[in-house]
Amino acid sequence: MSSMQGGFTPNGAGFEIAIVAATISVLLGGILFGIGLGFGLSRIRLLGAEEIVQGIISAAMVGALFAFVLILDSTVATLVPATSLPSCPNIANPASSPFAFYACHLSSMEQSLRNLSSSLARSASITGFASSLRISSGAISAQPFFALESASRSLSEISGFARQLSALAYAELSLAEFVRSSALAVFLPAGLLLRTFFATRKVGAAAMAIAISAYAIYPLFFLYSFSVSNSHAALSEAEAAADSFNQKFANIPLLDLDATSAVRDKVDEMSDGDFGSAVQETFAPSSRAVSLSQTDLFFYPLISIAISIVAALELYGFFSAPIFLPVFERV
Repeated sequence: MSSMQGGFTPNGAGFEIAIVAATISVLLGGILFGIGLGFGLSRIRLLGAEEIVQGIISAAMVGALFAFVLILDSTVATLVPATSLPSCPNIANPASSPFAFYACHLSSMEQSLRNLSSSLARSASITGFASSLRISSGAISAQPFFALESASRSLSEISGFARQLSALAYAELSLAEFVRSSALAVFLPAGLLLRTFFATRKVGAAAMAIAISAYAIYPLFFLYSFSVSNSHAALSEAEAAADSFNQKFANIPLLDLDATSAVRDKVDEMSDGDFGSAVQETFAPSSRAVSLSQTDLFFYPLISIAISIVAALELYGFFSAPIFLPVFERV
């Protein structure tokens, strides 16, 4: 993932085209209004008035949206202290905009979940190997840690779940970068352009509503959710617990199984150190970290998507609403 820039300044060819289109709409509306007024054609006059007002509104929206984005990006740093941001070296200026803040957390979670998955996979391997250890004394043989075979499978399952969540975080980060780079640079100018003309007004209104909701409403929800989230601390704690276990028992898979005395001595050492309890100590922090991450990466986005859809529908109704056309239909 390339470094994501912080904010976005809504200028460039797209917005210049929208301004030109709005100007043309006002001119055409003026011509229609003049023709309708001169020849006593009330419908043409009302249609011209509609186009004039809609063109003015479209032009005003360019400045309003420009100011909106600047205000939105400038307030993020004050709403979210820099100390609350996790480590995200791939994100430039993470406190400069809602999307940069959102991307910083996603990038950090993706890396942490990937590391946790790797650590837990190693813990599962160590535990699985330990559960297979067998010591013999004459005609009697035993597997002291056989009961931990199920613990090994559970650790492996948590590791797989963490790996899936890491992939989900990366997918959401890629989607966030796509929306950030295209919402105001492509969809919003295109929407302003299409909205300027009567025939494509509803299509333009839909594009504008989607762009604003995707750029502003969706990531704004995470200014709160990630600010109060404990997932990063939980992931660090779980990874530290798994790494501590791995370092302490890293030499178990290196045992010479042909040397009975070596196996017996190692089993005695593990029993004295309460190996079973050490395995169990990795479960609680790992389960908590995965559960909190699932909430941040699955449930919160679903809620935010639902809110964004409602906002987009309301914005569409506002942007596509006619002004003089209801009168035009009654004339």
